[in-house]
Amino acid sequence: MKVALVVHHVRPTGGQDRYALELARRLAGACDLDVVTIRAEGDLPSGVRVLTLRVPDRPLLVTAPLFQGAARRALAGVRYDVVHTIGGAYPGASVITAQFCHAAWREVNRSASLYERLVGGQAVAHERAAYRHPALRAVLAVSTRTAEEIRRHYGPLTAPVTVIPNAVDAVRFAPREGARPAREGPLLLFVGAYARKGLDTAIRALARLSTRTATLTAVGDGPTAPYKKLAERLGIAGRVRLEPRAPGVERWFADADAFVFPTRYEPFGMVIAEAMASGLPVVTSAAAGASELIKDGVSGLVVADAEDDAAFAAALDRVIEDPARRAAMGRAAREAVLGLTWDMVAERTLAAYRSLA
Repeated sequence: MKVALVVHHVRPTGGQDRYALELARRLAGACDLDVVTIRAEGDLPSGVRVLTLRVPDRPLLVTAPLFQGAARRALAGVRYDVVHTIGGAYPGASVITAQFCHAAWREVNRSASLYERLVGGQAVAHERAAYRHPALRAVLAVSTRTAEEIRRHYGPLTAPVTVIPNAVDAVRFAPREGARPAREGPLLLFVGAYARKGLDTAIRALARLSTRTATLTAVGDGPTAPYKKLAERLGIAGRVRLEPRAPGVERWFADADAFVFPTRYEPFGMVIAEAMASGLPVVTSAAAGASELIKDGVSGLVVADAEDDAAFAAALDRVIEDPARRAAMGRAAREAVLGLTWDMVAERTLAAYRSLA
């Protein structure tokens, strides 16, 4: 079976890029694989043929249409059994993995800049073209929520939709051996883009906690000044720590007592699975696709409204005030994600390919 994986980037950082890397590593031994991309990083097997496109990374308004044209030329003249892409990266693919739905994000993104609105509009147009293209034969969605969003915004679809969740490395992300570092109060962890993932809600929730010794470490991306000012205004500046993303994020999970993630939009949320694999109870919003992995009250807590800091505070109080309950939730959380392996993702993806042959 000859397969083309057509994606902007293949690399070990970021959700979509990491998905492409892990999938390509495992498909290499099962099919004749070409990876069509702007840049491939990370260790790919020698059997994978990488077709590097001369397309600039930025700005995205230029990158996206240039990528589609360059990919079309790279694929021309080669007979592929499957052309697989992510989202609207390449309209004309036979298989699409839905890692995001830009139309759904635009519905809830109330603070988008003019440039973000332009990029979002372009992304929606490309997704619509990809999901309605006559070549499309299968959609692989990372969560039930995302599958429903794709159907709602781009349907009626002529291709079947299968849910294949993203995976987690349960060896890299694992509970700390031995006791966590001694400290005065519990440590809450937030990981992700500050704005979309709801850091402001997490900070406001921290200020409402009954446990005044609790602290919050936020590891992520975005301007820090607004969040420092918010913490100062709430009188908790000394309890909030902002850290940039860097290699070795698993150490933050190992040190924390609970994970808080009030995301406003999240098709899956690999960090949720990583927190669960690390043995942390997760308090997240229902907007996260990976909230489907959580049995509410057993392996974590799901809050209906991502903006409801009072509800997040109440949920966090339930988790951190009872160490025995917190430990039990952490054990249940890890158990719930142990089956989410990249081998599983690859096997189910190959099954989807074979169903098209």
